Amino acid sequence: MVNIDKILWTTDGSRESKEALSYAKIFAKAFNSEILGLHVIKSIDKGFLGLLGERLDIRGLTEDTTIKANWFNMFEGVQEELEREGLKFSFKVLSGTPHEKIIEVSNEEKVDFIVMGKRGMGLKDRMLIGSNTIKVLQRSRLPILAVKGRREKTITRIRKILVPFDVSEKFDTALKYAVSLGRTFNGIISVIYVLELISYPYEFPLKVLNEIRGLHDSELKNKIAEIHFQEGNKVKIKHKVIESINPYLGIIRYAEDEKPDIIVMNTHGRKGMKKLMLGSVAEKVIQEAPCSILVMKPTK
Repeated sequence: MVNIDKILWTTDGSRESKEALSYAKIFAKAFNSEILGLHVIKSIDKGFLGLLGERLDIRGLTEDTTIKANWFNMFEGVQEELEREGLKFSFKVLSGTPHEKIIEVSNEEKVDFIVMGKRGMGLKDRMLIGSNTIKVLQRSRLPILAVKGRREKTITRIRKILVPFDVSEKFDTALKYAVSLGRTFNGIISVIYVLELISYPYEFPLKVLNEIRGLHDSELKNKIAEIHFQEGNKVKIKHKVIESINPYLGIIRYAEDEKPDIIVMNTHGRKGMKKLMLGSVAEKVIQEAPCSILVMKPTK
């Protein structure tokens, strides 16, 4: 059973970090959680400024104070809004290296869950997954929801949950987490196994391809039956074996067709979905998925 007492919402003012607050609110209402807001002002290199003159250094410090005041005002507005909705909210504005401070605060405050935007304010971050986001994903052991901004204003919800699952792996952390979310949000879970083909499906003998599909389909059915036995059929789960020449492409294409509200996945696997590690398949899914991604490090 998932337990989320405190949620860390990090913001840099980007559209996606604002969108992340909507998800933080959904989780906070469902799990009766407190939300902790955090903004990290990038440290000013005082040594470098000193080389340019003491006067410029003082001006930098003044600007830093002004920035902090502006963020305090913003957070106080969010606090008023969330308190009207019956949610507990506190906040911090710190200076330092963003990803280091995020991890530091998550440890100090004993948070259970981190919510942040997939991309940040900078041009590079807008083109790729934000560097701070990927660094937090690499270093933190907490479940992290990387939120993708939406073009249209729609109601934020978590009803359709997609779980890429490696039937040859012993780790089912993401699947168990997704099942708990499915029960909490009355959602439908789609479990997929990506059958990685070294060539295109039409190049395989049909009999061989059907046998491989059937083998993995049976393994998925057994896993789902095990979950239903444990959960008492309290959650809706469907499954499918799909083929792709690359695991991450299979996941992305399925997500584009089925339009899940969220993808829940481990940061790595070992076999069937080879090397699902940040920097390879998982990172590409996080970058290119059409929806928000909840990732976590697998545990036995």
